[in-house]
Amino acid sequence: MQFLRILGVLAVIGCFALATTIESDSFDVVSALKDLNVDLTKIPALSSFSEIQSQSQESACSVACSSLTSLFGPKVSSQNSTGLNSFTDSFWSVQQEEAQPYCVFRPIVNTEVSTAVLLSRHTGCEFAARSGGHAAFTGASSSPGGISIWFKDMNEIALNDDRSVVSIGPGNDWLAVYSALEPYGLAAVGGRGSSIGVGGFVLGGGISYHSNLYGWACDNVESFEVVTANGSILTASENSSPDLYWALRGGGNNFGLVTKFNLYTIPAPQMYGGARTYQEAEFPNVVNAWMNVVKSASVDGYAQHWLAFTGYQGTNIASAELTYTKNESNPKIFQQYRSIPAVSDTSSSKSLVEYVELRKMDRRYVLLDASWVANVTGILPVMVYQGITEPMIKNMANRGGNALGLESSNEALHLIHISCWWINKSDDEIVYAFIDSFWKKVIAHAKDVGVYKEYIYMNYASMFQDPISGYGAANQAALKRIAKKYDPGQVYQTLQPGYFKLDGAPVTGSF
Repeated sequence: MQFLRILGVLAVIGCFALATTIESDSFDVVSALKDLNVDLTKIPALSSFSEIQSQSQESACSVACSSLTSLFGPKVSSQNSTGLNSFTDSFWSVQQEEAQPYCVFRPIVNTEVSTAVLLSRHTGCEFAARSGGHAAFTGASSSPGGISIWFKDMNEIALNDDRSVVSIGPGNDWLAVYSALEPYGLAAVGGRGSSIGVGGFVLGGGISYHSNLYGWACDNVESFEVVTANGSILTASENSSPDLYWALRGGGNNFGLVTKFNLYTIPAPQMYGGARTYQEAEFPNVVNAWMNVVKSASVDGYAQHWLAFTGYQGTNIASAELTYTKNESNPKIFQQYRSIPAVSDTSSSKSLVEYVELRKMDRRYVLLDASWVANVTGILPVMVYQGITEPMIKNMANRGGNALGLESSNEALHLIHISCWWINKSDDEIVYAFIDSFWKKVIAHAKDVGVYKEYIYMNYASMFQDPISGYGAANQAALKRIAKKYDPGQVYQTLQPGYFKLDGAPVTGSF
């Protein structure tokens, strides 16, 4: 099956004390590796390293990947190997598939992650880390010509004694998490698609079916296990490294590699939901229903919904995904939606596992036929409306707050997101220009009427956007101070350049 090229772009309409570094000025990478029982003198690839230290990225990564192979053998896959092809072929978007790393490393324990980070630092070879791999641009979770750390084998899922917290390895997707918890009648505040990875989802915020009740995924983290730039393994929680805990709740991959997510569990009763599809004549009524449900979220937190507009066989349609996290077929909050004539309705009673299995990241869109931009093969733009509701915003103040900068909002926000599918790389610039032109008009109008907000949801952002700046100047400054404390050498800013950085959009050189 040929996967389509994907672009996600969004807009939103509608402090800690000064840090001191945890890394001393005398920090030595070689000594840190020795503490991990890695003797660099016994690695053949490093025997002449001092002679090539100033050479190209390719040379640096050749040394780094050869060193990883000497240490970890079959856990490292080189170029043109079956293991590396398995890695690249399993991405959601073609843009990610196109990023060819020098090698892929599959660690199984946190100290191996520490070793990889330190070897990257020692050699100067860039790296990226992959949980699920659902970003839609080159280099987000695969390092072109560098080390791609694939967390696939770090897939532990374990409950604590009283089942209040589930410990999740970054190699899991949400279907695995929900399937493991379902026998206990439990879930976690997690993703709405089966193959979304745990890691990036939580670190970017994490909108869930349960967010009107409990907040976003980042607001439901008991603690993180983090590999910092000096190879240390820290626990970040409300009481341990609370500044790092705050920063990781929305700050992305800028502070370390998270090797364990400890999330609070929630009850998981049977759900009811599905998609109702409407013809274009009903669009005004459907938008009105969407707005009223967003406004009513504080009245009934069990409701979750979004509204998507697209084309099907030359006809414009709207699809409202209506989910209720109790088994009620017609809750009052959705009655306006259900009073509007629909051409189809897939609603039924489902478990959370069944629900996300049916939503395999919307690859069904490849079957739809639309012609929104001339001469672009297979193009399908889909505009999605979601609400950042008042209950979600109130929950963002829990456990010391998060880094997103939304806690001061006194009303719901409207999150508008475009996903666009197409086939040919030769059409990339046409599609990017089309999306950019559309958003410039939307944002200009929003500013004119006084409803624009700078916030950008990281998990939907494109490679051209800068989510961190939308968190507000104070939060951006705090995140930079925290990064300087835990990563004074800017390892996660410079050697891991491919995702959203503290100073702007991704800086991967392949763009």
